[in-house]
Amino acid sequence: MDNVLRSGFAGSFYPADPADLEVMVSKLLDNSCEPVENALGIVVPHAGYIYSGKTAGYGFASAPNNVTTVVVIAPSHRFPFRGETVFDTDFMETPLGMCPVNRKVTGRLASEMETVIFNEHSLEVMIPFIQIKWPDADIVPIVLGMKPDCRKAARLIQQFAPDAFIVASSDLSHFYPLHVAKKLDRLVIDAFLTVSPEKITESLEACGKSAIRTLLHIAALRKAEKAIELHYSTSADAGAGTEEVVGYFCGMVIQ
Repeated sequence: MDNVLRSGFAGSFYPADPADLEVMVSKLLDNSCEPVENALGIVVPHAGYIYSGKTAGYGFASAPNNVTTVVVIAPSHRFPFRGETVFDTDFMETPLGMCPVNRKVTGRLASEMETVIFNEHSLEVMIPFIQIKWPDADIVPIVLGMKPDCRKAARLIQQFAPDAFIVASSDLSHFYPLHVAKKLDRLVIDAFLTVSPEKITESLEACGKSAIRTLLHIAALRKAEKAIELHYSTSADAGAGTEEVVGYFCGMVIQ
């Protein structure tokens, strides 16, 4: 019997109705972006779609069309652990159906990482975008806990999935006034644009800073030297007020 990780966040972070979800994601992907075929990875936010979906849509719409395997690297918010875990399951389910996991890759990673499996919104909200953008693709779900070895994770991903497209899941600052949030978020964005993983320090305000750092380590292994900013917004842009905002960013690494 197939091992399936059921959706834990349909109906809260994104629509539970399949038709509504397909329409929403398709609209979020329908923007002015053109696919960048030599891109190797993106950073995208993971809040509820009504807040961060527009920014995430810019990232996925700009990604290459010819992607067959997607490595999703996400931070753990709900399950405390140290290091890195790979979800060595058969499928991740959303209202759009079963998204297949690349068991060849996850099986190899499982020999080097933990294999704890749990519901994590920063991972799950990526999946409907992947299902619409790349309906024939499979995924490699990786979640990073406390004090992960980002360099090691990057090396293993590059070793076992050298041609995979990388999605690093991260929001930026949380619950600052808008003018403060914009300054803090710019520090993260500018650090990302250097394409230097060492610039993504622990002092930066990004819940997925380890995911971003891992993406940039992979970029170094692939000899990529260029990153671009695609879109930036905050929860204030979605009408959530300006006193305690959350920052959202998508950026791309290009070979």
